[in-house]
Amino acid sequence: MKTDDGLRRRVLRRQRRRVLGASLLLMGHQTCEALVPLAIGFSVDRAVATGDVRMLVLCLAGFVLLFGVLNTCYRWFARLGQGAVIDEGHLLRTELAGRLLRPGATTARRHGELLTIASSDADQTARSVIWVSGLCGSAAALLVSSAILIGIDPLLGLGLIVTAVVVTLGLNALSPLLSRRVAGQQESLAEASALATDLVTGLRVLHGLGAQRTATARYREVSRRAESAGVRTGTAKSLQLGATVLAATLVLAVSVASAGLLAVDGTITIGAFVSAVGAAQFIAEPLTAAGFYLQIGAAAKASAARVGGVLDEAPVVEPVEPVRLDLPAGRLTGIVAEPEVADRLTAALRERTVTFDGAAPEAVHVEPHHAHLFAGTVAENMALSGVPGDLRPAIVAAGAADFVDAQSAGLDEPVRDRGLSLSGGQRQRLALARALHADPPVLVLRDPTTAIDSVTEESVAQGLRTLRRDRTTVVITDSPVLLAHADHVVHLAAEGVLAEGTHHDLLAHEGYRKKVLG
Repeated sequence: MKTDDGLRRRVLRRQRRRVLGASLLLMGHQTCEALVPLAIGFSVDRAVATGDVRMLVLCLAGFVLLFGVLNTCYRWFARLGQGAVIDEGHLLRTELAGRLLRPGATTARRHGELLTIASSDADQTARSVIWVSGLCGSAAALLVSSAILIGIDPLLGLGLIVTAVVVTLGLNALSPLLSRRVAGQQESLAEASALATDLVTGLRVLHGLGAQRTATARYREVSRRAESAGVRTGTAKSLQLGATVLAATLVLAVSVASAGLLAVDGTITIGAFVSAVGAAQFIAEPLTAAGFYLQIGAAAKASAARVGGVLDEAPVVEPVEPVRLDLPAGRLTGIVAEPEVADRLTAALRERTVTFDGAAPEAVHVEPHHAHLFAGTVAENMALSGVPGDLRPAIVAAGAADFVDAQSAGLDEPVRDRGLSLSGGQRQRLALARALHADPPVLVLRDPTTAIDSVTEESVAQGLRTLRRDRTTVVITDSPVLLAHADHVVHLAAEGVLAEGTHHDLLAHEGYRKKVLG
């Protein structure tokens, strides 16, 4: 399945009712718009030229009705169409979030690029709804205007139809160029956004290294590339819009000249001439609108390819043969494994595809290595689990008491989004304290002390053992300090268990000793 076309088809299927309703309503609006010149010409011939007051009143009433229907159709088209765009954008963002947050999911894209895809690209893809309904409305306007002109003079109407078809095909031929330009623009914007996110995240490090100028120069270069891509996209859009306006102007000029000659010859009445000129003049609107909606379609195609690219990415965890681990309940168990094996094990635990004898899957809490802290206070981050009670024991066990007590506001100290106001070690200890406070029956920790000094790590190991006494705790780590405090240690490989026992016993195994002690 081609990613961009397949995703756009799925968007249209999902919103098919509102797409159909919006298309019919816009067709009704454009049909009424196209009938306005005919109504004016009819009024000139039947009421103005004859001086018939009764007919004039009827014509005015007809205008009120015509414009009432015209206005109502457009209002409901906008409501249905824009509602579908907003809802579909939300659904696409939800899909993207679900794909990225799914346990075992991975992507080579940076956070800033993903943010661009989940925002502007999702919105552009959702506008496929407007692309379809807009082209339907433009087609209806062209058909009605052509029918009016054919009724006035067949050659004039047929000439307009041929011209409209040629112009539409010509404009559509420019769409691939525009799609490529839009795709390039979105990619360059995503690159700039990703770099900006990285720079803001590492601002403290940049200041420490004195690398502000280098970072600024790098961002300036990326920003200029984004600017150039935007200019190229604008050029392509201007080319298409200019071609649309030029074609519409030529159609108008030829139609007015032809209708004028017919009126001079007496072939058509003054009212018919007014209708022909009005219809020819109105043709410019649907032709311009067609160009505009083709731009929307080109942008939607480019963005759909980027959104679909994320949704179709394969998960990092491939199916593997099941491995049986017999871990003692109510004890502290350490698991030593290579990073790839540890990643698979962590992902399997988070997906709840691992069975624990006697423990429901929801009773297992997996705390990832890169835990997320949210904007709020220390206490609010600790309370995310919803478990009531005193926070102090978990904070002490995680070795976080020193920096919490050092804050002027204590537990009410503000924490920035992603914990950017804290050091790496402080973030890690606060995340560990949060996991300990949740007090699940089975707690799985992944490398919980990598950013902590050895003295604090010893304190954390003792606190973990004390606080989780008689509770099942699994620590995936190669830290000799944590492993020395574990009741049971398993050396795990992709093919299964290599060795198990206490940390002291396993030091006799060369592979384990090399992995843990280096």
